[in-house]
Amino acid sequence: MAKNQAVINFNRTIRDSLTSAGMTGKSLVVAVSGGPDSLALLYSLHSLRVELRLKLHGAHLDHCLRGEASKADARYVKGIFESLELPYTLETADVASYQASHRVSLEQAARTVRYDFLARVARHENADAVAVGHTADDQAETVLMHIIRGSGLTGLQGMETIATRRYEEGDIRIFRPMLSIARHETVEYCRSIGLEPREDESNLSLEFTRNRVRHQLIPLLEQFNPAVRDALVRLAGSTRHDLSFIKREVDARWQAIATVEEGRVSLGLDELRGLDPAIQRHLVRRAVGSVKGDLEDLQQVHGEDMLRLIAGPPGKTLDLPGGITFTVGYDVATIAAARRDDCLTPRIVGEQAIRIPGETRFGGWLITADVIQRQTEISAAKLQAASDDFSAVLNSNVAEDGLVMRGRKDGDRFQPLGMKGHKKLQDFMVDAKIPRERREGVPIVASGSGIVWVVGHRIADWARVPDDASKCLVLRFDRN
Repeated sequence: MAKNQAVINFNRTIRDSLTSAGMTGKSLVVAVSGGPDSLALLYSLHSLRVELRLKLHGAHLDHCLRGEASKADARYVKGIFESLELPYTLETADVASYQASHRVSLEQAARTVRYDFLARVARHENADAVAVGHTADDQAETVLMHIIRGSGLTGLQGMETIATRRYEEGDIRIFRPMLSIARHETVEYCRSIGLEPREDESNLSLEFTRNRVRHQLIPLLEQFNPAVRDALVRLAGSTRHDLSFIKREVDARWQAIATVEEGRVSLGLDELRGLDPAIQRHLVRRAVGSVKGDLEDLQQVHGEDMLRLIAGPPGKTLDLPGGITFTVGYDVATIAAARRDDCLTPRIVGEQAIRIPGETRFGGWLITADVIQRQTEISAAKLQAASDDFSAVLNSNVAEDGLVMRGRKDGDRFQPLGMKGHKKLQDFMVDAKIPRERREGVPIVASGSGIVWVVGHRIADWARVPDDASKCLVLRFDRN
């Protein structure tokens, strides 16, 4: 192929994608890492900007994961933006710290931090979308990863050309104009126009799932079908066509069956149970997406579990990824985000003695402790009623052996207020509907006699203020 023909064909594909997606005349933030995919996208959009009336703004995030190499990437991309006379935003982010504090994989941490950055830039620039350089190879890998994970039809469609996702910095429209372009075509495009893309050695690390799929699994599958990448992309396309029909059916039912409130969606059970299970499944997925902002980590098994609860008796609750709960009542099934007060700190490590009286700082909390004289005309019941989720009025005797704050431990048992016997702390947390991913961050106040208080939820029955007490202990937890 002639040198300029590769460029002509590439630009034609990008032009067609922009036109079909309604992106002509739009403002785009272009995410550029310095690799061949994002560079080819940037230069192609730049060459089409006048013809298609595009307003472009470059964006690059240094993840601070590769030392000097990351800094060199940032300098390289900065030079590219300036050579094209494009406005741009460059930032750095401590992805490793984010990973540690949120207890997620490095891949997930990098993805979340990167898209939060892009969403912030898009909002600041009042952009219509963020353009990213995902290719047909990325699409094939994504579909295969979804198959491995046990995804349903929605996962099999892979990435969409236009998708709206919710991140910490707000909603973001992601535009992927290169899903029909192979990775080798971006390399050829860069070579044809004299670019020398940066090579990110982390793309070779088998520590990451996508890299293992790319460098190990797909080459193995190519021994059975040399065109397996194309087959996976075709699977994504045919699935997307089928889902477009299902989406129309779901849209037709949504208005009648769903009640949407802030942080919550309720689905009428009578209407829901009368629908085909396939439509039920997509309705509950849509409800989760409406509350959570995306369907990240929602697997087919979660959909099956929700359908099982819909068909069963009322009063059942299911914890879903991202702090979402699914609850079946008598008349409605409710999908809701965790209360803000439930969003506790990351995993609590170790323990810390609580100063009584005084202040103690530990695990992201400020703990205030006071011993006060009880006014005899105030009953113990009223004292207890004065407590809230993050303050507690306790029998002062619980502090005789000292109190500590810690996280939960294996084998913990707890006597919740109002219960005569003890139960496993794990069972209490399940009954209290504390999402699984938040349980390691729930502060526990304990003494030598056992758990005194599961902060944010309930004190121990044995720690309550007795009627004849002359003084009581007041603990309060505030975010530090």
